[in-house]
Amino acid sequence: MKVPLTAAPSPPAATSTLAGMSSRDWALEQRVRGAARARLRTLSGSWSAIVQSALAAGVAWALAKLIVGQPEPFFAPAAAVISLGLSRGQPRRRAIELSLGVAVGIGIAAALVYLIGVGAIQVTVLVALVMAVSLLLNGSQVLINQAAVSALLIMTLPGQGAEIDRFLDALVGGGVAIAFGLAFSFHEPFAAVEEARRGALADLTAVLESIAAAIAARDLGAAEAALASSRKLDAGVDVLYDAVSEAGETAAFSPRRRTLLEELDPQAGAAPQIDYAVRDTRVLARATTTAVRRGAHLDLRLAEAVAALAEATRALDAVGRGEDGARADVREIGSRAVELAGAADVRNSLWPTMIFGQTRALAFDLMQAAGEDAERARALIDAAATTKIAPPPGPEQ
Repeated sequence: MKVPLTAAPSPPAATSTLAGMSSRDWALEQRVRGAARARLRTLSGSWSAIVQSALAAGVAWALAKLIVGQPEPFFAPAAAVISLGLSRGQPRRRAIELSLGVAVGIGIAAALVYLIGVGAIQVTVLVALVMAVSLLLNGSQVLINQAAVSALLIMTLPGQGAEIDRFLDALVGGGVAIAFGLAFSFHEPFAAVEEARRGALADLTAVLESIAAAIAARDLGAAEAALASSRKLDAGVDVLYDAVSEAGETAAFSPRRRTLLEELDPQAGAAPQIDYAVRDTRVLARATTTAVRRGAHLDLRLAEAVAALAEATRALDAVGRGEDGARADVREIGSRAVELAGAADVRNSLWPTMIFGQTRALAFDLMQAAGEDAERARALIDAAATTKIAPPPGPEQ
């Protein structure tokens, strides 16, 4: 039922505000306010990291002055801030790479200053040489960039005889970053893993639902869109692998190392299975697109099977959250998906048969990711594939 515009009058304040400005000005003001609110939310979510970086810089400066004896220890706070970073990362690894980068940069810079002096040409040669050596050492982008910056600072800042002190400054800053990273991230080492897993499974669920809808409608455009989406799923898996690696690194240096690694083990074991599910989904989407394009017969039970796989993926997310009975749900819904696909009339056609095969593969991947034993999962799938299901009512499509 449509509600008349007069039924819900604007509040007096809103009316007077709108009366004094055009709709275009009002929309602009709303966009500005929305952007400001978004930035405030970002700041609110990052305040802890900002405080950590600020404290690390101050502590590194004080320790470098005390231990190294530098009157103005520039490299120590810089190393601490760069290593710790504003975003969650791998503080120990970054600190080590930073120290290596500083060592490479200082060594090459000192040699070049001694041999050819300081100048524009020398700076050009220095940056090229330092970056090339860092690449030969299989350095990451952090190491390469920091090596170049450190070398430039050593060459251009006054006090050329203090290279070793600056190197020690960087080591102090890296050590502070390691300590802060472990102290502040130790209590929640798996938060990023849970978030990455949830995101990867949500994306996978959405793609499976799109494939099921494309099969049911025999819609080529929808199938191609689902295929395009399936090709983007690897990004979420990469984030999951990075989060697992980071959590393992944090747990390995924690006083509760054994307990945390035991908690991480099932999460780390599920990541490859989710990766396999993503790959099998991509093959499933490709088979669906080809089947629709070539006008192959697609039994509606194939669409129901893929929709069941999407439901099983949701249940897998519940397994990660520790919900009771979620693992059994993955097992039962995955078996149901195989039953439906196995009962479908594929008419000995290649592409519908591939859809059935990928349904089996995906069900196995999801069961494994839920912690099911491989032999048990295969037995369940084999039994489900031979279960007889009555054809759906209605005319043949």
